[in-house]
Amino acid sequence: MKRRLTAALLAVGLLAAQDRFREFGRDLEHESPGAQATISEGGHVVWRYGAAKGNRATPAWSSQEYNGERLLWSYQEPLLIVKLPNKRLELTVRADFEAARLEDGNIARSAIALAFFRDVAGLGDSERDEFIDHALVALYRGENEKSAVLTRQALDKYPELESTPDVTLLYLFAQLRLPQTEASATAVIKEHPDLPTAWFYYGQYLENSKRYREAAACFEKITMHEPPWHHWTVAAAQKELTYLKTY
Repeated sequence: MKRRLTAALLAVGLLAAQDRFREFGRDLEHESPGAQATISEGGHVVWRYGAAKGNRATPAWSSQEYNGERLLWSYQEPLLIVKLPNKRLELTVRADFEAARLEDGNIARSAIALAFFRDVAGLGDSERDEFIDHALVALYRGENEKSAVLTRQALDKYPELESTPDVTLLYLFAQLRLPQTEASATAVIKEHPDLPTAWFYYGQYLENSKRYREAAACFEKITMHEPPWHHWTVAAAQKELTYLKTY
């Protein structure tokens, strides 16, 4: 009797595992058709979609907490690796991430990572981040109206977003020229005063709003920073300052 019960429980557990992988496979194909992925548990590959392989170079790991779970992740285009040490889970995926903007340092800006957290790791609802990720994807594709609709829906449901110190949100609001950009810039710059992307995204918003003197001050913050910043925003800010001199 005990053996039959154990076998039944194992069968139920196996079916549940298959269900979570099946759901993740559907979400993966929806978010990035043609993606390749593997999932390991306890050091052993338990699911494969295509044949994603790691890079030869040693990954540069970022540490982050998401929904109360500590995780490690590395992104070297087009490869994303996510580890959940407490759950002994690891995702390796090779895909077109489009507007994930992982260079801003937030794993929640990858819709594929969110699907992994929800479907496989059981980290709970991620609706708020999904709204933002889909708005970013729409923006990347040039679907600005769709992006604005999704962003406004997110703000209506989660009004705290506009004052969240998240640089990717600042980028999204600034690109869509939403009034929430002001509150977002204030929150981000207060939390991260030496973050060049924050000054650049806000400067772009001010420039597009024809507030040229304020925009120039943001770009000068980047180009004149001491010690000098070595970042893509420096050359971009210099270009913007040259353009602003024509006004």
